[in-house]
Amino acid sequence: MFGSFPRALRAAHLVACVTLLVSPASADPANAQGGRQTPPPALVPTFESLPHTALPTARFEGWCGQNGRYILDENGQLNAYEAGTKVAAVAVSPGHAWQCSRDGRQLINISIPHVFMVDIASGDSQWIASYDEKTFGNVAFSPDFKSVASSTPLELKPQAPQLKVILVRDKSTASKTERPDWIKWSEDGSEIAVVYPTSVDILDRDGVTIASMTKPGNGWVKDGWFEKDQRALTLFMEQEQPPGFILKCSVAGKRCLARTRIESVSFGGRGTVGTVIPLGRPPVREDDSILISKEYAAEIRSANSRLLVRQVFSTRTGLRPFHIAVSPSGKWSILTWDDENQPGCVYGQGDAALYKCGQGMLVDLTKVIK
Repeated sequence: MFGSFPRALRAAHLVACVTLLVSPASADPANAQGGRQTPPPALVPTFESLPHTALPTARFEGWCGQNGRYILDENGQLNAYEAGTKVAAVAVSPGHAWQCSRDGRQLINISIPHVFMVDIASGDSQWIASYDEKTFGNVAFSPDFKSVASSTPLELKPQAPQLKVILVRDKSTASKTERPDWIKWSEDGSEIAVVYPTSVDILDRDGVTIASMTKPGNGWVKDGWFEKDQRALTLFMEQEQPPGFILKCSVAGKRCLARTRIESVSFGGRGTVGTVIPLGRPPVREDDSILISKEYAAEIRSANSRLLVRQVFSTRTGLRPFHIAVSPSGKWSILTWDDENQPGCVYGQGDAALYKCGQGMLVDLTKVIK
């Protein structure tokens, strides 16, 4: 059952308690000249106006599978949720890399230098591989868990399922040798994205390079998504000082173009895109502290860029930073933030205090993605 909008967020002077009016992109100015009545502006709902429920005090870890399951870190314990209800405790320690199967029932747990396959419901774990921890390898499994791409050699264990291992090589440039920074498979398992410090390679399912693109050397990859036709790759890059930026890497253009000042971005199913963008002029830097804008706009857009949801959030009452995550099905979105006013929330005093800061809401998007 969906709950009410979080009380702390109501007090944050949100420019969101009313529905926004946006002129339809398809409106034809010729209609007025012909004497026909101009259609009324389209109504754009806010996150608050859609069915939603508050998340428990926790940190959102990510979506798990294609069916709306997600993982929360609650005071050092990972738990799996569906539609706001806890369905299982996850036998994985916070901070370890993990990757869920398509159905969300199993996950790969990478606890350097070991790789485990975990059944979420039962908690049963199988040790399936290991590698030399000195190599700091990147390991990514295909969506069906039948193949694995790794930047370091893997030693498969006898109990491991049959796995096709693709070794992703270092890349030599004119000045140095670059190691892979990030690896991810496409949703259908047909291609693999490999990000190096100054380039991006696309490999086929057998590890053969089919495209290579240049990229700026700054920032690191937070996440990335293939376009439906696999001809482009979008990367969200973070930096030491937020906001981050988006790289749109085109196979045809053989390079990655940047869009700056993006606080958070997420690509979900049906081409649905969620973004959080700082509003107004960038704050003036006075020291090395994190720069926080006064307001942020959170938006959900369709594959053809139609605005589906929009809400503006103020940071004046201690709410920050804002992050968005659209589900792989495109039917849900999770919006999260830290609230400094929560009991026990103390920045700069370790993870235990930060666990008490995390707030958020699960939003049902089915009404706007028809």
